[in-house]
Amino acid sequence: MSNGPKRNAARTREKLLEAAIEEFAANGFAGARIDRIAAAAGISKPMLYAYFGDKDALFEAALTQEIMAAADLDRFDPYDLEDYAGRTYDLLATRPQLWRLLTWHHLERGQDILLLPAGQDLLKAKQEGIAKAQTEGRIRRDFAPMDVIRLVAALSQLWCMSEPARSKREHNARRTTVKRAVARLLIES
Repeated sequence: MSNGPKRNAARTREKLLEAAIEEFAANGFAGARIDRIAAAAGISKPMLYAYFGDKDALFEAALTQEIMAAADLDRFDPYDLEDYAGRTYDLLATRPQLWRLLTWHHLERGQDILLLPAGQDLLKAKQEGIAKAQTEGRIRRDFAPMDVIRLVAALSQLWCMSEPARSKREHNARRTTVKRAVARLLIES
């Protein structure tokens, strides 16, 4: 019997985060409404506050969940930046709410998403992997590891502001462009 409430609490938290991700992705932090999130999750506003404390904490939890889910789905490989960029493009094409949350975070908070607490270990591992690949001559050394991370991210997001690809062929052409750009800009020949 003691497992029931824990499962319900976990499911309630999950439903709240799902609703928050949708609301924040659609409306940003400023435009999102706690009452809409609570209603979509099927709970009361006071219960939402009991779980997350305030709107800021809920936004950060929603964004963190999306970032960590993306990291789980798309493992970084400094020895194959091209394919990593292509996979990241695929991920953003299939999870547009992630890109929207990232964009709202930048626009409304003016903060670097890479510096969020939840991403620190991921960021450190990426920088170390890139530095190692650079010393081995696989990635160009004229970019700092953090610049490499930012360039791959920017190129992967190339089509996020335009309409989705209308066909598999168009999607693949965009993906190929991302991969070629990363290869030409960052990979040692």
